[in-house]
Amino acid sequence: MKSSKKESETMKYTKKLQILVLVVILAMTLTACSSSGDPKKPAAATAVKDTLVYAIPISPAGVFHPTLQYSNYDRRVVFLVYDRLLTKGADGAYIPSLADKYEVSKDGLTYTFTLKKGIKWHDGQEFTAEDVAFTYETTCHPKFGKGYDEFSMMLLGADAYHAGKADRVEGVKVIDKYTVSFTFTKPYNAALVKFIDKPVLAKHVWGKVPVEKWNDETALLKNPIGTGPYKFVEFKPDQYVKLESNKDYFKGAPQIKNFIFKVSNADTQQSELLNGTIDIAAIASWKEGDLKPYTTAGIKIDELPGSTAEYLIFNTTDPRFADKRVRQAIIYAIDRDALVASILNKHGLISNTIMHPSQYGYPSDLNPYKQDFAKAKALLKDAGWVDSNNDGILDKDGKPFKVTLQHYDDASAPVASALQQYLKQVGIDVEITKKDFNTVLATLQNKTKDQKFDLAFMGASYRANIGYGASNFWMARYDDATSKALIQAGSEAASEALAKPIYQKWARYINEEVPMFILFFEPDGTAYNPALLNYKPVMYEWFPDVEKWTFKK
Repeated sequence: MKSSKKESETMKYTKKLQILVLVVILAMTLTACSSSGDPKKPAAATAVKDTLVYAIPISPAGVFHPTLQYSNYDRRVVFLVYDRLLTKGADGAYIPSLADKYEVSKDGLTYTFTLKKGIKWHDGQEFTAEDVAFTYETTCHPKFGKGYDEFSMMLLGADAYHAGKADRVEGVKVIDKYTVSFTFTKPYNAALVKFIDKPVLAKHVWGKVPVEKWNDETALLKNPIGTGPYKFVEFKPDQYVKLESNKDYFKGAPQIKNFIFKVSNADTQQSELLNGTIDIAAIASWKEGDLKPYTTAGIKIDELPGSTAEYLIFNTTDPRFADKRVRQAIIYAIDRDALVASILNKHGLISNTIMHPSQYGYPSDLNPYKQDFAKAKALLKDAGWVDSNNDGILDKDGKPFKVTLQHYDDASAPVASALQQYLKQVGIDVEITKKDFNTVLATLQNKTKDQKFDLAFMGASYRANIGYGASNFWMARYDDATSKALIQAGSEAASEALAKPIYQKWARYINEEVPMFILFFEPDGTAYNPALLNYKPVMYEWFPDVEKWTFKK
């Protein structure tokens, strides 16, 4: 009897224990379920804590190199993996980054940078003045794969080095381990703008490779080593680029552990942002109906004056487009105001030359090229183009005026279609071809077997320097001595006041030449997760103070 009583008590205890375990499990399950939050609100606010997903509509090419990249999507990766001597603040001030401070000589010729000490490359090597000198000197190398730019030309001794008559650039000097100076042949008012635009390379990595073979070093290009806030982890073409926080970043380790650039079609970005699978996306449409879902869901929207130019590019080596009257006629056929109203809901900016309207050298008296079919037809007739057989298509020397217009994504399709209709009104037959962004870019770069193109519609983000537009003339294969001379004269002026009339003369010249034309500037609009803190877009800076970005806890 005693034994059975003990067994009964034991069974009761066991049942109580089982019930207690079930209660605990149920409580844990309910807690887990309740943590998912309000399903009506963006899931990213609760689901994403240590990973930020940044949407890009086009895959990078995998050229993650400060001085070789062409694409803005490669460039975005570069600006997180690498760092620059200076950055630009919201107020336009130049802020030391890799540099601790800088000084400009009284004659305006020499810029001396004192570097921050203790900065490490992602592989643990120390960052020094040798890296800075190496980066800027190699862009002067005669076999550098991206050409000899204005900044490089202005450096003392660069011409001799570029011509193979010297073994170094005299104007680039390493004074000591943490001090480097740049001396120019003449005062160069655009110098500081250039310093904010070129991240610094690791000499111990790229110095081992001959400059002429840099473009072939796919493994290095796709596995960058920088000093920036994020380290490269992985690149999956057409899918994503994954970065991770640099715990040793000299400005402090980024608070968000992982940064992912996700290739996401512009048509799906809104739904992805609303359901929390991405955290930041560009505004694809400025129509009120397309913006309303964001505001309803509490998604934040930020808009800056547009710095992304959408170009119509002429192949100026094509005999038809070598005649500026033909280029002007095509522009007169286009109603840019209508494009901005219909596509950007009046949020875009019109520019009448290859400059941003906010820049100090932009003239007020430029030809606005308002749509004028009669003027367009008159210019084409003057250039020898007539409709000899009354079929509605102009011809010259027995050849009809038929052209191909290349564009690169679905978002640009409405613009391409509008251009096709505008040009049809003046007798030009346009065939539209859509290719992926990197293919169009390679065509413009003369890197494809079929290097020929007639017209192209291509976007490019502008930088702060006035001459940036001229740096894109390679797209149009436009090499003009007058344009080059004016840009150089403007950059050599001792002050902005002296440079302004020179840049205005250049702007008027390009307004007449129109080797490529800005149809409009898109607004820099972003929609982002309301849980993201300390994110404040700045014109010309994609990731200001990115190390301070964080999510609400």
